[in-house]
Amino acid sequence: MYTIQYEAVDGTHKMQVFGGANRANLVRHLSHFERPIIAVYEQTTPITKAVRNDLTQLPRHMMTRAARDFVKSPA
Repeated sequence: MYTIQYEAVDGTHKMQVFGGANRANLVRHLSHFERPIIAVYEQTTPITKAVRNDLTQLPRHMMTRAARDFVKSPA
């Protein structure tokens, strides 16, 4: 189970649970995510840097602006 921390429309940080079977499914989901991504967790372990690195393997034209911004954000 994965948890995505993102910025909601009202500026607060929200959490979304993603129950995908593996990290590849999570990365695919994040590539289409519409809200700014703050952090990503597997169980309670932060995997933000690893997921950011995984997203760099996708073509930029296949990602939303939020996903591209997440990839460019500081580590």
